[in-house]
Amino acid sequence: MTGTTTTSSADAGMPPRRRSRSEGSTKAAAELQAALQSATIPRFSVTELYVRTSSGVVFQDEEFQRETLAKAERLVEIASSPESSERNALIAQKALKYREMRSRRPNGSYSPEMALRTQSCPFSSDR
Repeated sequence: MTGTTTTSSADAGMPPRRRSRSEGSTKAAAELQAALQSATIPRFSVTELYVRTSSGVVFQDEEFQRETLAKAERLVEIASSPESSERNALIAQKALKYREMRSRRPNGSYSPEMALRTQSCPFSSDR
């Protein structure tokens, strides 16, 4: 039987195998990656949204500032509530107590503003 090609009976009448979705998606993924790289979507890392200074935090983005201050105010409200038992609230209560202790001056004076994160997150409400 020289010169004869052998084929299995399964391959004789079958069309070629269909590719799976994952096999065909590499081209689409490459096109998507190229489109994303060429798009000019502004992306900020968290470190670009604020700058820590010796007097507190200076926010670079007003929307991020509003979100951050709203979260901080909610957490302070939850922490100041005596019946709250959430884990974050308990941690915040300890942080507030620590800040109150630190805000006491050597001469015995007390500054409640210092205890309520205003020194670490300065914010003027006239904006």
